[in-house]
Amino acid sequence: MSYASCSQRERGVLWRLALGLAWLTVGACRVHASEVLPVGVSDFPPFEYKDAEGKMMGADTEIVEAVLRRAGYVPDIKMQPWARVQQSAERGAFAVVYSMTKTPEREGLYLFSDPINMVRDVFFKRKTTALNWKTFEDLKGMRMASSGGYGYDASFKQAIADKRFASAAEVWDGSPELSGLRLLTLGTADIFVCEVSVCQYLIKSNAPKFDGLDFSPTPIGPVRPYYAAFPKSWPHAEKLQREFNAGLARLVQDGERRKILLKYRMDPNLP
Repeated sequence: MSYASCSQRERGVLWRLALGLAWLTVGACRVHASEVLPVGVSDFPPFEYKDAEGKMMGADTEIVEAVLRRAGYVPDIKMQPWARVQQSAERGAFAVVYSMTKTPEREGLYLFSDPINMVRDVFFKRKTTALNWKTFEDLKGMRMASSGGYGYDASFKQAIADKRFASAAEVWDGSPELSGLRLLTLGTADIFVCEVSVCQYLIKSNAPKFDGLDFSPTPIGPVRPYYAAFPKSWPHAEKLQREFNAGLARLVQDGERRKILLKYRMDPNLP
């Protein structure tokens, strides 16, 4: 039966059905429309970095992206120097920031997810430098460098305040880990604090430039969790935190986080 052969009454019924279907389609699109979330991050391979084509990569990047997309969000990731990321987040420019450790100061500014990864800070050094330390007192003759704005363990911060090192310098540029390794090769620092996976990655990817460097395996403070952080300045930060944690739990339960960590050769046995 063609539309032309329909009676006026039948045409009216067909028109109402078509209109109803159109509204259902519009409603479905609204339900499934994804909200774009601005996400702040700093270059910190292999946790988060850009590949040669400019694509965002890294273990924590894949975890955060997977969780947000499952929750119906589209992450718009912006890479900036870490100090700028934090300043922008505190002004309400970002909904999510990663990867971040907890400090009392930060807990006043952010809500935190459940752990997404773990971080282990160690001292990198020249291979010609013997370093078998147990307490910070053992390092009193060392010229130490660290990354400015990084959330180090409280015991390390106290060691700086107590002047346990011969000198203590902070690196504040856009790639502090890379610059810290350069300080070691130049001989202007004796030890540089770095997350073990990060500086191992940089040494390998910049070979043979840093082949003369290694690290002391003694951790600087306990191994600590990495989190996604939600600035309290962002509207509905608590709702976003709840949604993220629920999605992260599902990612852990179905084994996807484990696969991501193994892909980047990281310890998959997280709490």
